[in-house]
Amino acid sequence: PIPSHPSTALIEALFRSFDRVEHLKECNIIVLCDGCDEEPSSVVPAEIMENEEIVASSLNKSDRKVNYKHGTVSCDAVANYQLHLKLLQEKIDSRERPFTPLLDGSIRLLKLPHRHGSAKAIVAAFDILLIDTPYVLLAQHDNFFVRDVRYLRQLIQYMETTEGTESWLQCIHFPSTATLNYVQKVRRRYGLDLEKYCRTPARYAPLHGGSFVPLAFWYGRTHIARTRYYTEKILSDYPPKVGDHLEEIWGTRQLNEIMELKKSSKENEFEESFEDLHAKYGNYVFFESDMEGEERQHQEVLYHFSGRKARATNATSCNTVRSAYHGEHNSDTGVFHPRENSFTTARTAMAMVPGLEFAAKIDIDSETAMVGDQKSPGRSKPRSKFRQSCFHCGKKGHSFKFCPEISRDEQIMPHVEIIDLS
Repeated sequence: PIPSHPSTALIEALFRSFDRVEHLKECNIIVLCDGCDEEPSSVVPAEIMENEEIVASSLNKSDRKVNYKHGTVSCDAVANYQLHLKLLQEKIDSRERPFTPLLDGSIRLLKLPHRHGSAKAIVAAFDILLIDTPYVLLAQHDNFFVRDVRYLRQLIQYMETTEGTESWLQCIHFPSTATLNYVQKVRRRYGLDLEKYCRTPARYAPLHGGSFVPLAFWYGRTHIARTRYYTEKILSDYPPKVGDHLEEIWGTRQLNEIMELKKSSKENEFEESFEDLHAKYGNYVFFESDMEGEERQHQEVLYHFSGRKARATNATSCNTVRSAYHGEHNSDTGVFHPRENSFTTARTAMAMVPGLEFAAKIDIDSETAMVGDQKSPGRSKPRSKFRQSCFHCGKKGHSFKFCPEISRDEQIMPHVEIIDLS
């Protein structure tokens, strides 16, 4: 469940974004719906948890905060989720837009009887469906395609050319905010130079250039992979438990192994050892080239909307958000400008989805705004000490959300790039 249920607005936006991916709706699309176990009525809504005085006077040891990610929800949320599934099934059955497969494609719901959690639900889907296609595309419910992808078939064809002795390529990610300018980001943050390990399919004409950049972290964002990569490795090497997420299982493990290798290897030994280690994961992000041959490492293909922070509303609220921010719809031309010491190319952007709004309302007087899945400066203080470095300025002691340089640079209300997902 997510807070916007029983609304189907989020999944509708996802399927509208599928229209940007050539041939995707010609595939057999499975909407995997995890089960939901009812929790005791003492579960306390998140908005109440924000008020410490109410919490102190009302909670006892059996009370728990609502946590949609880990399956702790109220009975009302369970009922809303069940109604959501009913509405979604009706729309799929009637082929109501955007649930419209193309050619021999299909769309079906797979509803699990009880809660598994993200990773274990994927295991159940592979077991139940007995997937026999050589490739699978796993899409997150709140990761939307915001640019056209006309090379899906070519990616698969290229993976077929690397079968066998060149099985270095197992999993291909589409660029997201986390992987933009990835070579630069990893060099700054971890002292790793990935540039020498990038692969360019120059001889493979259908892809028209571009490059595969090796990932240092196993991300759970939307990607395409070999089916047996999942069945023989990702889902079998470390069998997930209820509530696990694949990114949490594999991401930290991959990064730790790479950093340990960097620490223990001599400089002239690291290159070959890195290639051997990375082949175990085989995960890359692909950046296509434009007509002039320039790689689009500054432009994301995926946008994370943060489904757990969205609430159902009327469609006209999107115009209210656009007006308040003075934003512009330029998702095809957005350029990122990281600070000198920044680990990321994060920018200030916000997606508009008809029927949804974020839980935190825009409040110009309080200098607080919800921006995409991040917040602009204005929150009083962080809830706990931040031990890592800020993605924005590179300094330790605060996170991106509380970076003082953002407050100085962008002042009260930052200019926000609007990504229209209607």
